Amino acid sequence: MKKLGSYPLLLATLLQLAPLWRSLGTSAVTTGAPAIAIIRSLLLFSGIVGSVDALSAASAVSIPKQTFNAKVGVKASFPIVIQFDPTYTINIITWAPVSPGILPPGLSLTTSPISFDPPILSATIKGTPTQSGTYVLTVTAKEKSTSPADRTVTGTITVIVAPADAPPKITTAPSDQSVTEGGTATFSVIANSAAPVQYQWYFNSNQAIARATNASLVLNPVQLTAAGTYSVWVTNKFGGLFSPVAHLIVNPKVVVPPFSLGSPQTVGSDFHFALPVVAGANYAVQYLSTLKGATWQTVSNLPTLSVSGTADIHVPISGPQGWFRVTSTP
Repeated sequence: MKKLGSYPLLLATLLQLAPLWRSLGTSAVTTGAPAIAIIRSLLLFSGIVGSVDALSAASAVSIPKQTFNAKVGVKASFPIVIQFDPTYTINIITWAPVSPGILPPGLSLTTSPISFDPPILSATIKGTPTQSGTYVLTVTAKEKSTSPADRTVTGTITVIVAPADAPPKITTAPSDQSVTEGGTATFSVIANSAAPVQYQWYFNSNQAIARATNASLVLNPVQLTAAGTYSVWVTNKFGGLFSPVAHLIVNPKVVVPPFSLGSPQTVGSDFHFALPVVAGANYAVQYLSTLKGATWQTVSNLPTLSVSGTADIHVPISGPQGWFRVTSTP
């Protein structure tokens, strides 16, 4: 409710008091009754004006949403904006941060009066932040601590605290890789920094890799000559550092040529036959006792051989005849 002008109310009150003024002029002063009536009427007039001011206070004040930016280790001072209608008399307001949220560590909320007619308070968030992050809190303004809800206003305050100015810090270093020739190797790094970060990957410590300027390095297809160490130089405008080295092991790709098996030889209670093998390949031998309605059975698994040549395969005899097959994978 907006403050009413004083003149209309004064005129209305005086009109109400006109009979009393006339009575005062014609009656004996010693009775005291007209004077008492006039005083009571004036008190009534003051009460009307005062009630208008009090009711207007809550609706005349507002605290808009505000966002402030700070930095760890740097002093900050943020005045909280109060919007009010200067034609109103605003009572003293108390401030307190309430849920949700808290002030960033190192900052505090202070208040002080900046005007006495009408009395208005100012609020300031100030201090030196010690921890980065985003903090959201609600500031509540009341006429007094016991004011009801309709005489309370709130505003959402957001304080964003950036990390302190410093060189980047590597939080996740690239890890070792072991791949087969022709495969894919991926190295990645994660750095924490308050400023934009730049990357440059190196091979064997001193060879800068062309166009390798991202947080991840992908090698595809991997050649045998790619085996070695990899590291990345991480920088921002405040400095830089190398990541720990990561090792890449490249295993040669195994090529298994076509091969054929000769007829097995019976030696005692076993079948024997020669199998040409290639170092690094895996072989599995399967046996079939009949060609009709039978399932291949794995009778022997050979480990990966380190030397190419011929392996002697022998399996127990389980019938008058049998068929063998060999599968291989690089």
